[in-house]
Amino acid sequence: MTARPSDLVIGVAGHIDHGKTALVRALTGIDTDRLPEEKARGITIELGFAHLALPGGRRAAIVDMPGHERFIRAMIAGAGGLDVCMLVVASNEGVMPQTREHLAVAELVGVRAGVIALTKSDLATDDVIELATEEVREVVRGTFLESADIVAVSAHTGAGLDALKAALARAAVTPRASNGPALLPIDRVFVRKGFGVVVTGTLVSGTLRVEDALVVGPIGMEHGTRAVRVRGLQIHGDSVTEAHAGTRVAVNLANIEAAELPRGTWLFHEGEVALSTAFDAEVRVLPSVDHALLRRSKLELAVGAAHTSCAVSLLEGEAIEPGSTAVARITSDTPVALRPNERFVLRGPPSLARFGSTIGGGVVIRPVAERVKKRDTALARALSVAEHADDLIGRVRAEAEAVGAKGLSQQQLSERAGAALDSAQLSAAGLVQVASTRFVASTVVSSIEAKVLHTLSAEHTKNPASKGLVRVAFKSLGDDELVEAALTRLVGQKKIAREADVFFRAGWKPKDPDAIAHLEPVRRAIVEGGVTPPRVEDIARSLSVEARALEPALKRLVERGDIVKINPEFYGDIRALDELERRLVEHLTAHELIDAQGFKNLTGASRKWAIPLAEYFDQKKVTLRVGDARKLRAR
Repeated sequence: MTARPSDLVIGVAGHIDHGKTALVRALTGIDTDRLPEEKARGITIELGFAHLALPGGRRAAIVDMPGHERFIRAMIAGAGGLDVCMLVVASNEGVMPQTREHLAVAELVGVRAGVIALTKSDLATDDVIELATEEVREVVRGTFLESADIVAVSAHTGAGLDALKAALARAAVTPRASNGPALLPIDRVFVRKGFGVVVTGTLVSGTLRVEDALVVGPIGMEHGTRAVRVRGLQIHGDSVTEAHAGTRVAVNLANIEAAELPRGTWLFHEGEVALSTAFDAEVRVLPSVDHALLRRSKLELAVGAAHTSCAVSLLEGEAIEPGSTAVARITSDTPVALRPNERFVLRGPPSLARFGSTIGGGVVIRPVAERVKKRDTALARALSVAEHADDLIGRVRAEAEAVGAKGLSQQQLSERAGAALDSAQLSAAGLVQVASTRFVASTVVSSIEAKVLHTLSAEHTKNPASKGLVRVAFKSLGDDELVEAALTRLVGQKKIAREADVFFRAGWKPKDPDAIAHLEPVRRAIVEGGVTPPRVEDIARSLSVEARALEPALKRLVERGDIVKINPEFYGDIRALDELERRLVEHLTAHELIDAQGFKNLTGASRKWAIPLAEYFDQKKVTLRVGDARKLRAR
């Protein structure tokens, strides 16, 4: 059997002793107080569950939520998966503190519709009921219950029950979509003889099927996950083969013990939901709170059935005034399961609020937020992702851009997007696969590609005879995997080419290294000059060009080994200088020293050439100057 998609969840909220449990019993015939302590004290401590057939054929799960302030955690756990809220107010008492807090919590967690039940109508006169109606209408103004039906009922006499059922049928919202990641916040764990471990909760997203392979978490000292298998499913006591979002469901699990499953854990498909201790969110402070929420606050975070301490750090402004919102980074003490647009509740000391201690809540923008040094950076990333709240591909792109060159794995991207992503979606988001498991935004790779192209262009301009650059020349442009991805993309785009380990701009053909202006005239002038070559300036003048125009020719002649640089003004013929060096060594071997006049006699050059030549042999470490003379350097 498959659960009908029309199932929905109705939460019964309100102040303690306003008749919630009695009303549920009158509507359904089911007593939701199941614990001995609840029976003894006459109050609901844990969540209670029942089911109801509504006019028109829709079936509803009923969640009876505790009204006492001490048990507000259980109430929040039940509110997270509600489609409809039935706010209960005793006709003879009117609105009370927990009435207001339950209403605030329901709105914070995104309940979409509701009905207001004025209970104990048999104990109130028509005038009192009318006053209670006016008071309730004033309290719910501006909330999701502003236009809700208000029905006076009596669980004792049955008056108004049919009208209440009809009002609930009218309020019933469109069923939740069954696509998206399966996510079940676990609000109850028990062992059933013959079946084993059973967990219950409201399936807030996706679909569960018998034999599904799932994980539960966080569990254990490491707050990790445990692989489990769905052995069976029940809805309203009926066995089913699958359950859709918006239903209360009992799940029989294999491969785990009840003691390993505290309430507040989640059941989900691995890789589709993030277990996170740091996330960015839009935080709203309730208008009723007495004080602004300051830039850094220590509060309690409630998500699904989980509660944990957390630090709230504002990413914009210095405080959130009552009734206002701002983007904040929330860091929890233990991991919580999150999806984009997940709703949560924040609680604090009672001194912060006129009622209870619920001070606000919010909506998740980024389920996983990395640490950054500057809050402006974190804010910019959060706002960038927030722009794509309803655009899966845009969100994936923004998340990848937020982490930059570090990149994310496919599973990490799926967790942050709240959906299992395939390669086509990653490609549509403009992500580039780096190595085997890392995806980065195309903007990151494009930046490196631009640097590669610039580097190659500079090389071709500087060294026109060079084929290109070897792979190691790009090492400084980024980490090796990113550079390799950039090079591969550029080759694929035919913007660069590769031969063996040498890269070059597409279409580049190195020039003949000797096809340089003035190469031969310069060589001839220097070679013919022997050991007394003309100065560079003289050669340039003879060719009617600027001296710097000869630099490429001089450089190439040095590379070829035709000439040697003596100093910036003089270049000499290599053969003439080698012959001069041989004669100089012979002279010093025979005479030990040579002075300036002796050097002039040996070279046949005037002082203009003799001094640069002598200094050249000093620099070459052939000779060593001793006073005004030179001797042969020891070898």
